[in-house]
Amino acid sequence: MSEVYGAGRIKRRRASRHEMEARFEAVYEIVRENQPTGIRFTYYTATTRGIVEKTQSGYEKIQRAVLHLRRTGRIPWSWIVDTNRWMRKPTTYGSIDELLDTAAASYRRDLWRTSKVAVEVWCESESIAGVLYPVTSKWDVPLYPIKGQTSDSFAYGAGEQYRRDPRSVVVYYVGDHDPHGYEIESNLKAKLIEFSGRSIAWCRLAVDADDVARLSLPGTEPKKPSYRDALTGERVPWRGPSVEIEAVPPPTLRQWLDATIEQHVDPEALRLTRIAEESEREILLAMKGHTA
Repeated sequence: MSEVYGAGRIKRRRASRHEMEARFEAVYEIVRENQPTGIRFTYYTATTRGIVEKTQSGYEKIQRAVLHLRRTGRIPWSWIVDTNRWMRKPTTYGSIDELLDTAAASYRRDLWRTSKVAVEVWCESESIAGVLYPVTSKWDVPLYPIKGQTSDSFAYGAGEQYRRDPRSVVVYYVGDHDPHGYEIESNLKAKLIEFSGRSIAWCRLAVDADDVARLSLPGTEPKKPSYRDALTGERVPWRGPSVEIEAVPPPTLRQWLDATIEQHVDPEALRLTRIAEESEREILLAMKGHTA
């Protein structure tokens, strides 16, 4: 069957029921293997597996497939992350006992308080942040999604924190491998150095040219032939394809980040922190018996 669109009479064949079900099953497997993941990560994996074409139409097919699978209960809603929408409301409780239960369940000691380094992760978008958060949450590391170019106010606030922190600052950055992505990164780094007045140990965790080659990541022609490095003021010629961070499989990205952060963790400090957490949770729960 075909459909006619507008005066140009562009005909497109509709997928058969069997083809749609095959697509749903393939998308389900991608999400199951990579969850928690996002729509763009799912789309990139689908293009590499030949499930859809690498076009806007292909992206929309994945959007519709994921929505169908979620609404029919085949994909749990928590498997797809969406950090773009927030509800704002003060935290309230039904009673002091409820507060203490909540505090005990969520209580964590600051693993990094006695560390010689302050580790942070910055990333280019909210969708990437949703994929990285399970790891940064595990290690109690700050995660900053910047949504494109960083505002001066946001960078100034971070720089002020660095000024007050006696520890060495280590930043791991996650973003697109294209001229625009490197401009975003260099602008961020330049602003953080300017506003903090400090040196920062900086590392692009992903995605870079080595990742692209090693993982055979799909790319496109760059939209610009070069980018301006905010740290040097020079224009840097661009060579090779442009590759979005969403082309990296989420489990791989999380594995890289997990191993990277773990390098900065003192095993003995981690052991003592966990012992203290458990003891102090018991204190919070014991307080319930003394509330009126």
